[in-house]
Amino acid sequence: MKLTIEGLIGKIRLGDLHPVRVMGVINLSRESFYEESFAGHDAVLERALAFAKEGAEVLDLGAVSTAPGSPAIPEDEERRRLFPALEVVLERLGDEIAISIDTQRSKIADVALSMGASCINDVSGLLDPDMARTVADHDGSLIIMASRERPGDLLNMGDIVESLGERLRVAAEAGISLEKVTVDPGIGHWIPPKGPGHDLAILDGLSRLRVLNRPAMAAVSRKSFIGAVLNKSDPAERLQGSLAATAIAVYNGAHLVRTHDVAASMDTIRMAEATRGGPSSSSSRSKGRIEVEVFAYSGHPRDLSWAFTRLGVGGDGSRALGGKGSFRALALRGVTSMEAIVIKQEMLARGGDAAIPMGALRCDPGEMEVLVLGTVAQVRGLVKNLLGQPFNLPAVAGAIEETLEQIENPKRYW
Repeated sequence: MKLTIEGLIGKIRLGDLHPVRVMGVINLSRESFYEESFAGHDAVLERALAFAKEGAEVLDLGAVSTAPGSPAIPEDEERRRLFPALEVVLERLGDEIAISIDTQRSKIADVALSMGASCINDVSGLLDPDMARTVADHDGSLIIMASRERPGDLLNMGDIVESLGERLRVAAEAGISLEKVTVDPGIGHWIPPKGPGHDLAILDGLSRLRVLNRPAMAAVSRKSFIGAVLNKSDPAERLQGSLAATAIAVYNGAHLVRTHDVAASMDTIRMAEATRGGPSSSSSRSKGRIEVEVFAYSGHPRDLSWAFTRLGVGGDGSRALGGKGSFRALALRGVTSMEAIVIKQEMLARGGDAAIPMGALRCDPGEMEVLVLGTVAQVRGLVKNLLGQPFNLPAVAGAIEETLEQIENPKRYW
């Protein structure tokens, strides 16, 4: 079992331990908000081949524009636009690249997956009641965008995380392997109340999706919030803004980038990816079955101690306050029920806490996951006390200590 995020789109692996994957957008709809992204039947294969050569590992074909104000497109028209193009792309690239279909209709998804498409990109968040079962029946991959009653209608990250969590439950109950599900927060002017400020806040908070333990897709390419910030009403003028937003999305944890500009995005993605680094974690053999990952953190004790010194606090007090002012959230996997209970008691005794499963209180057998929440000072106290405890708790202490050291380890980046 791994704490790191791992997923699949077709045969393409994505997640913490893989390069950020790039999805090239192929619009088969003239109603698209970005006219230059439209590819007619004669241009589809050329566009697909070019994107593949430029580094895209996933292609997203869509025949219905979801831009605000776009006309409704009948299902027959979506079929007429989509399936001939899909057939051409699959014939030439089906063995080399994953093909995603941007559709909200389960009947369209059924045919596309039968033809050989790998993934369904559903911006409605499974509003079609048959969509999840259709994807499951074909053992397909799925991208779920955060939506409640219509595509992209959620305005803040709290609602987005909650909605996606519920949709993941629906997908799992329908029989879809969660390993094959990617989440999308739904950045964009999908509904009138959603303005640039909402999208910027979502982009800034993208790392919050990590609690869902699924790969995250960023679809920011040339969208209206970029035009609003830069005063560029024409999407054709938004490339530089798109690249800046892409860099932020990747730095904040995106595992997949959906873009109209594959070649132009590659260097931006790789630089942002290198800067964010890999996960701060420990799963060495010397620790046995124990795995630890830094789930979240804020503050650095040494930095804060200087701030307190500047305020006139004495040396010992500054060092102590530095540890109390820095927060850490750690995910531990591989502990027993008794070990989980001890960890919680030790954290409570120090003023921190630990989230443990109900099964631990029942002393259920098997390995469990625990979330440790506290300041650096509290976690250090936990480590110190676990070293003298029974069971495998000294190994847990060692794994925690090793993981905390990884936060500033250059090897995490390059």
